[in-house]
Amino acid sequence: MNSSSRSRQAGFTIWQWMVIVLVGGFLLTVGFSLAPLYINNYTVRATVQALQNEPELGRKSTQEIRLAVERKFDVNQIEAIQAVCRDKARPCMKVEKTKTHLIIDANYEARTHVMGNVDAIVNFDKNRVEIVIPGAS
Repeated sequence: MNSSSRSRQAGFTIWQWMVIVLVGGFLLTVGFSLAPLYINNYTVRATVQALQNEPELGRKSTQEIRLAVERKFDVNQIEAIQAVCRDKARPCMKVEKTKTHLIIDANYEARTHVMGNVDAIVNFDKNRVEIVIPGAS
């Protein structure tokens, strides 16, 4: 390498580093704000899907099923969906029971503060399970 090519090579300037740090900081802030929502949703989905393994579920009423699921949410400290559950005007989940199927729909949306006056709303819509009632015809 000659000396003229060495003088043209340079690293990032302070302004370029500041942009990189600001963008990285923003992405970390958003990530740390949204991560708890997704962790809670994973627990909600696991709780709802675990209901498929309960054989006596077909004999319970919809109110008993709703209370059982809400108790499981209490044990797992799921507060985002519990806040909606406590609002009796908008139930947190739909429990429908037919002669052959039990449908539990625990879809919900969660809101979190990101920074300043910016909030993030995340819609979780894969928390629906359809359970075939054994012995039903």
